[in-house]
Amino acid sequence: MTADAQWSALSSRVVRVVMTRKDVAYDFVALRLADVGIKETKSGLASRLSRGRISLVLFLQILRISKAKVPPLWAAALQNGEDWERSATRIVELELSRRPMVTMDEMVRRVVELGAGPAGRTLATYIFQGTISLASFLQCLVVLGSESLELYIDFEDMVALVSPMPEV
Repeated sequence: MTADAQWSALSSRVVRVVMTRKDVAYDFVALRLADVGIKETKSGLASRLSRGRISLVLFLQILRISKAKVPPLWAAALQNGEDWERSATRIVELELSRRPMVTMDEMVRRVVELGAGPAGRTLATYIFQGTISLASFLQCLVVLGSESLELYIDFEDMVALVSPMPEV
């Protein structure tokens, strides 16, 4: 399995854990997304999840729809009324703020060193536009040493995909 496929599988696992813990099915998520103007079908969600092609925005929406606990650091970014993309960007910035000695450029460089996901400039653009994939976001969490998603996945499982892990 390629590194990219492993991170995609891990992304799917994180979302499935949220949905399972909150007993939320694809049809419920699709209905609730439609309530807020987002068109997504049950089969589309299932397909996206089986391939691991999940954006951080969709993950945040699923957290909200399922009323799952969110990491305390993220709470303000999700309650401030900003659009989803801005909230996703803000969450990456908040995670980065935990490591004041690491710049955005340095974090992106370290994620690129992992050998999965987009190139540096592309990843930085995705972060700033709020269109980062959940897989790339998980990689950001690893290089930052963040255990924010510990409710849904063991940090060690993310680290296990990195060999060797770039120093923070």
